[in-house]
Amino acid sequence: MIHNKKYFGIILLLLTLAILIILPSIFGSDIAFSRPGGGSSYSGGRSGSGGGGGGDGIGLLIYFLFTVLPPQLSIPVIIAIFVVRFIIQKRRNNENEIISSAPAGYQRYEQNNDIEDKIDMLKKQDPNFSKVLFIDFANLIFIKYYSWFGKKDFKNISPYLLQNEQIKSKNIKIKQDIEEIVIGSTNISDINIYPKITGIAVDIDANFTVTIKGRSTRYAIVERWYFNRNKDVLSPEPDKLRKLACPNCGSTPNFTDAGDCAYCGNHIKNGEMQWYVKTHRVLSQKVFKTKGLAHYEKEQGTDLPTVFQPNLEEHIEAFAYSHGFNNNTWYNKLIDEVVSPYFFNIYEAWSNKNLQSVRNLLSDRLYESFLFWIDSYQREGLTNKLENIDISYVQLVNVDTDKFYDTLTFRVFASCLDYVEDERGKIKGGSVRKSRKFSEYWTFIRKEGVEKNSYDFSTCPNCGAPAEKIGQAGICEYCNSKISNGDYSWVLAIITQDEVYS
Repeated sequence: MIHNKKYFGIILLLLTLAILIILPSIFGSDIAFSRPGGGSSYSGGRSGSGGGGGGDGIGLLIYFLFTVLPPQLSIPVIIAIFVVRFIIQKRRNNENEIISSAPAGYQRYEQNNDIEDKIDMLKKQDPNFSKVLFIDFANLIFIKYYSWFGKKDFKNISPYLLQNEQIKSKNIKIKQDIEEIVIGSTNISDINIYPKITGIAVDIDANFTVTIKGRSTRYAIVERWYFNRNKDVLSPEPDKLRKLACPNCGSTPNFTDAGDCAYCGNHIKNGEMQWYVKTHRVLSQKVFKTKGLAHYEKEQGTDLPTVFQPNLEEHIEAFAYSHGFNNNTWYNKLIDEVVSPYFFNIYEAWSNKNLQSVRNLLSDRLYESFLFWIDSYQREGLTNKLENIDISYVQLVNVDTDKFYDTLTFRVFASCLDYVEDERGKIKGGSVRKSRKFSEYWTFIRKEGVEKNSYDFSTCPNCGAPAEKIGQAGICEYCNSKISNGDYSWVLAIITQDEVYS
């Protein structure tokens, strides 16, 4: 028993401070996603966006405990604080994580080089293979899989699933609706080329809402999907790969449970005409929350060395030659005409919550992801403001070409005032005075053969109609052209944070 009332009062005060310090650090950063590119992992598992930073105040608390209390009291109190902190953190981790799989540093760099080498091998076997198109296809299968899971329409993706994946939907016992599916990122994690089979593993970072008996819960999830295909099969043209259809006759998907097309009558055997999903597994899963939208932490990767594509100069020279450029200064012009103006316009549109003004600059997936986050801010009564935007320099880091698309990736070093305010204009996070430095990797795509670099951002690049007439699907209401596929000029397809780019 503590007989000294003075010490008893101090201990109560310090324990209260400990709770106030520990709990926000454990529970107060559900998600942090300021800036269009994020500054955090998509699913909110790691904060890295905004203006705060530093530790959780425990060091300062320990200092005061040793200062005002005798050792026989301060040491037990400190031990108790750390025990509580450890239990809370462990419980949170156990609730959120199922499987964690994320290679880091040099291992990730080597893995990426290996994948790029295998993609080159795959292109020699299949000249039609396009990394950009394959990822679009994987996203499409992912969305249809969960949209139709447990429903009658699920049979319409049967040609793209192995039998064990089809059984999962048939065996579901509780009716559920999976909606509002938003994909944050999709990356090829492995490629295996065997004598008869080619396999590609894809990691998909997404979130969606699951409704069961009227109760809705949103989940953030990372899954690894394993796609297989017979080795001698060639990839279809872009228009065919971007939509679900019968691989044989091209009709709208309408299959029997056995996988027979209702139009041409053919049985579609896995792998003979197209990629199919052998299996998929969860890497991580957690309940998705947006209560931490105004939470800021220190940028993590700004000072990391730039990750350049192996033999970049050779790729730059090959790209310049294929497009008839006389020297390698073309990418400096591209930075001035595309990267920088896109950057400023997209950041301004984000800050003004007016993504429609830059719909013609964004791929479908990136636009949908941005729109989701803008809506999340609005539901919380918040706005992420970006002001005094400045680009210090830009580096070309990756050049990729295939039969259908050119893909260029730049690392953009920039700074801006980055803060979150509520509907009354009160600052809820970030700083209106201190500029925040950061870097991001921006990946642009453009259809092979298109030489136009830029256009009036306020118009349709095909017919010149006002940009606001380009719908959410990226289709111009006047000329009915699909703008967001890179068919007319460069489109921003991916933004990757510097600490995770490989």
